[in-house]
Amino acid sequence: MLALPPKTMPQNASNTGPRPNTIILPVETLTREFDAKLHLALRAAARGWRVIIGGRTAIHSALPSLPQSIYVAKGIRTGNKRIFRFLEQLGHVIVALDEESLIRQSDEALLMMLDDEMFNRPRLLYAWGKSDAEVWRRFKGYRGTPILEAGNPRVDLLRPELSGYFATDADALRQRFGDYIVISTNFSMINHYIPDHVRFRLAKGTDTARGEEFKSGLIAHKRKIFEAFRTMIPALADAINPVSLIVRPHPSENPATWLAAATGRKNVHVANDGPIAPWLMAAKALVQNGCTSAVEAAIVGTPAFAFRPNISQGYEVELSNRLSTGCGTITEVISAVQRILSGSPPPQGPNMDLLRHHIASVDGPLSCERILDSLETHADLLAAPYKDRLSQRLAGLAGHYRRRVIRAFTTRQHRSKSSAYYTFHKFPGLSEEMVASRIARFRDIFPQLPAVSLYRLSRDIFVIENSSSRVIPTDRKAR
Repeated sequence: MLALPPKTMPQNASNTGPRPNTIILPVETLTREFDAKLHLALRAAARGWRVIIGGRTAIHSALPSLPQSIYVAKGIRTGNKRIFRFLEQLGHVIVALDEESLIRQSDEALLMMLDDEMFNRPRLLYAWGKSDAEVWRRFKGYRGTPILEAGNPRVDLLRPELSGYFATDADALRQRFGDYIVISTNFSMINHYIPDHVRFRLAKGTDTARGEEFKSGLIAHKRKIFEAFRTMIPALADAINPVSLIVRPHPSENPATWLAAATGRKNVHVANDGPIAPWLMAAKALVQNGCTSAVEAAIVGTPAFAFRPNISQGYEVELSNRLSTGCGTITEVISAVQRILSGSPPPQGPNMDLLRHHIASVDGPLSCERILDSLETHADLLAAPYKDRLSQRLAGLAGHYRRRVIRAFTTRQHRSKSSAYYTFHKFPGLSEEMVASRIARFRDIFPQLPAVSLYRLSRDIFVIENSSSRVIPTDRKAR
């Protein structure tokens, strides 16, 4: 692995070293996160930051070789506790988004997945908006870490300023399928890619009885919705034939279930390729239950329908429902979709006040700019620890390599949540050509973005830096 030279900004705190000027952007799910984080990387490079971007698994494996950096985590739930500890011990500074806090069954459910140690390791916390920021401040373990309503870089790509980024993809989908309807599923708790795996991890100290009660109730509710979707898909496909029906499973789901539900129907396509944004932009309508896709559809202006065959105040996602038109039966779904296909106007427009309450960056400054501004505004909180903390680094190295030994075994187990089989499903890899082509696409939209140097640090890890920097070797090509 290539060793990067340190690159830091001055910092005056007496008990810390300089603030890192390298940002690490780990990507867990390629189709959901990469484009948005690449956009953040380019805007960071324009401000003089060096950015390391790539697969989360690859980055975690390489942590001891990476320079002290600001690590932008994608979650603050209890499952990330160990890697956060290693990051700090190895001298990295953590700031954190929480990808999952926008779409939640309830505030109580979100709080049950937070614990003191995990929640308080990041120096800055980035909330989607006022809604989840208020929940975080009510957490009993909250100790005053700045909570910034920053939105999410994924939302930036849906805004008019950047809608051209996916325009070519959306046009290609229209050419490929003509008119089509999208069904977005969100049943990883019932239909996980790993057989029998249920993702619902409670934080230490949570009321176990209450947690298990909520979990069992949620599973029961999800199963009823899941079975109703399996029945609805062939019925809707037949009703709109020859119009295509696109089923987009959640990244953690087993797509084979939906292929089976569509057996014998040539107008049904189960598709996981590419981000969902261009699929929504080109679709005539969306059908979903409890999905982030309802929010994304509202922002891009695609009519959304919530199929709600089982009403539950305790287990449904309020935001997705309020941004969609409710349908309680398959017949109602079919009627609603057929009206859209016949040219009738959508039953409701986007509720911008609701969107602004939940997503700070739905208008105004982009989420990327809000995040990067915060790294300047709160520079005093982002100073890295001095490198002479030998005992801490040794502890981090010991924990890191112990983890690697364990993962060498668990990644070979297909039923393990750490299996290489599952990781590849979510992150099949990055090529330099893929990254470079996307950089070129962003620069076509924003010519004012400076040329950047791009090079591979190791498999699935790349470095992006402003070409005017002297750090990257001079034989590397500018993008």
